[in-house]
Amino acid sequence: MRRQNESSPRRPVPDDPEFYERHADEWWRPRGKFAMLHWLAAARASLIPRAPREGAVLVDLGCGAGLLAPHVAGRGYLHVGVDRSPSALRQAAAHGVSAVRGDVLAVPLADGCADVVAAGEILEHVPDLRGAVAEACRVLRPGGLLVIDTLAATALCRFVAIDLAERVPHIAPRGTHDAARLVDRGVLRDACAREGVALTLRGVRPSVLDFAKWAVKRRSGVRMVPVPTTAVLFQAWGRKRG
Repeated sequence: MRRQNESSPRRPVPDDPEFYERHADEWWRPRGKFAMLHWLAAARASLIPRAPREGAVLVDLGCGAGLLAPHVAGRGYLHVGVDRSPSALRQAAAHGVSAVRGDVLAVPLADGCADVVAAGEILEHVPDLRGAVAEACRVLRPGGLLVIDTLAATALCRFVAIDLAERVPHIAPRGTHDAARLVDRGVLRDACAREGVALTLRGVRPSVLDFAKWAVKRRSGVRMVPVPTTAVLFQAWGRKRG
């Protein structure tokens, strides 16, 4: 009789630290396993204005391979990306990002150095939401803009983003998310308010029409469109007081 670990494939471990190293060659494939991250990066960039001053800094927390870079190029920022993945940071640097290896719970940057802090698809991966928010706001200067997109801690989100999406090619590979780390919207609002940032939230989803055209290779990407609920995928933004 075969042993159980030989007769069935090993189930992926949610939020495995080595996950992105194993999938390093997928980052910049427009129809690869991280295709949806390209669509989200474009939507995130739509919330980031042109640089307000010469020498303005955009800090991109959990920058991955720098997918935000093409969408903010030419807006006047020094784009600083922070991530734990060496392979992702090498790719980010190749796309013009000033790459810094570090954890979003202990960002190796000075207080108030950033005019914009973007935290895209990273808060649902951290074990300490309040700690990550505190670090994001610490490096944000007074008057600076915080931009977030993440997944909500709801039963609907667990079903849509994990049970369904992680079985659909190009949306999210198996093991991408840990249901225990999905983001409580009330905790997020409160954590940001404590740091002087009042958040505005809106729900988003991929355009169904765009996705259908993308699936048959009639579009190169898919737009994210607003929806009336923040119970699954949502964006959040706000400026730091002072």
